[in-house]
Amino acid sequence: MAACRVLRWSLPEPQDRAQGATVPGDEGYDVATLPAGTIVDLSEFAAEALRFLPPDGDLVVVVHPSALRAPHDRHTQVAHVEAGEPTWLGALGEDLLVPVSAPPDPAARSACAARLLRGSRLWDVVRPGALLQPDVRGPLSTVYAGSDLRPWVVIGETDGGEPIAVPLNDATNPKWWTPVVRRTALRFPGNLKDAQVELAHAWTLPAGVAGVGDLLPVGTREVEAAIRAYFGA
Repeated sequence: MAACRVLRWSLPEPQDRAQGATVPGDEGYDVATLPAGTIVDLSEFAAEALRFLPPDGDLVVVVHPSALRAPHDRHTQVAHVEAGEPTWLGALGEDLLVPVSAPPDPAARSACAARLLRGSRLWDVVRPGALLQPDVRGPLSTVYAGSDLRPWVVIGETDGGEPIAVPLNDATNPKWWTPVVRRTALRFPGNLKDAQVELAHAWTLPAGVAGVGDLLPVGTREVEAAIRAYFGA
């Protein structure tokens, strides 16, 4: 893959997007359209707004095919893959990406799946904080929002030891790709309710992110089955 990043446009200020402003490029992005394997890059705006940035180089779409049929949803999943190994994953809207003229990488999705359900921190619960820089006022496309207290659960690990995690949300809209975990299976301070695991929002977090608890073995079976079904892990 290319060794340099090409940033091709700037989007309006974060406060404009937070007010629901229409921006250039919004048209035609009512649904996700880029299939898995497509080579992309972050827009300049995304590169300035996100806390957990990928290494330099192109990114590749690794989205589940069903996402391309979701109405009024630009959400997708991307990864940075180097020498066949994913080094970074992030989940955001296609409007924050710029397609790159390059041959597709059809093996990237399976390479990401191979890094799931493994690692020394599998099922740790962590609180990485917001995904956006402090001066960025969200929401930002489909980048997952939430306070610094939002819990995430680790579902895998890169070859470099960085945890791959997904956020936990209120169990109000469960789907096959958002398995529900009972409160009694989640052990971390302040937990008082069931949660659904948002598998469509996988992010690579810094290796040093502190653990605050864990998903107990009694709650891992359904989550593991959903991960295998959703990612092909």
